Amino acid sequence: MTSRERLTRAISFQGPDRAPIHHYIFPGAFYRHGEALLKVAERYPDDFGNEGVQPPPPEPVEASNEIVEWQDAWGTVWRRLKGYTSGEVQTPAIPTWDRWSEYQFPPTPSEQHFEGFRAHVATLHPERFVNGSGGSLFQLVEHLRGPANLLMDLAEDRQEIHELVDRLVEYHLVSIKGYLAAGVDCVAFGDDWGAQDRVLIHPDMWRRFWKPRYKRMFDAIKETGKFVWFHTDGWILEIIPDLIEIGVDVLNPQHHCMGDERVAELAAGKVCIRTDIDRQRLIPFGTPEEIRAYVKKVLKLFGDHNGGIILHGEVGPEVPLENVEAMYAAFYEFGGYPFAWS
Repeated sequence: MTSRERLTRAISFQGPDRAPIHHYIFPGAFYRHGEALLKVAERYPDDFGNEGVQPPPPEPVEASNEIVEWQDAWGTVWRRLKGYTSGEVQTPAIPTWDRWSEYQFPPTPSEQHFEGFRAHVATLHPERFVNGSGGSLFQLVEHLRGPANLLMDLAEDRQEIHELVDRLVEYHLVSIKGYLAAGVDCVAFGDDWGAQDRVLIHPDMWRRFWKPRYKRMFDAIKETGKFVWFHTDGWILEIIPDLIEIGVDVLNPQHHCMGDERVAELAAGKVCIRTDIDRQRLIPFGTPEEIRAYVKKVLKLFGDHNGGIILHGEVGPEVPLENVEAMYAAFYEFGGYPFAWS
């Protein structure tokens, strides 16, 4: 079975030969483990050509010996600790609404970009499953306005925030339609909606303001028969049914912080779960035996539905090499259908 067929069957609950696997390794893990980490991933290849297993690019210009600072294409200034973190907003691109009417979005991807991506898809099909990028919505707005400003905008229901997010939906639809025309199997989105123990805004506000805008983007994908993939960190328990309702096919939540069983009650058999093997405690601080047992647990909870699971655990700089190997080996050992160990 090709990786593309395996993923399609898992997402559609149509019986793959084994649970698909998706690796992702943070740059900081390469700084700690180097070539040894690459060799572990090569021994247990995933179903995406190990595209998430790449050494980090050269560092941007340094603001000091420890801090890296740069400006992105949207005009937001970022800073981060060298090598280990994604960074934080230093100066948002739209700190006030005073000159909002003058703000210019960066250009959408060119036709040449999508033509090149179409050629890329052709080199991967029919063996490989290909995702296009739908981008982010909430997090992009958070970066443009700054977190505190955005929360005040939502609380005050400012007209400008409606205008900004609607413009972003239109902006993203250009890319979504371009990737669909290029022949992708799925369009992937990412927005971190959760804190440790709650959704970042009231679920009713999420349903009123954000849900219809996501639905508009997702509808454009579902109309073509392609899949919608949605990543979100943190506690999102209250909005999982809403995400399923508006068309998410693959959901990547941090299910452990919400309670694996509670997430399974809402989602198992209804949406394909891309797992997030507990990275707060288990992967960095647990034993290989605990990791093996947990992989079996999530397979039983989410994957025992003729599919419905993609095995994944993010590897950060604090994760011991032996735990990476234990996790990847368990994916292969226990992920084959039917589950002989259950």
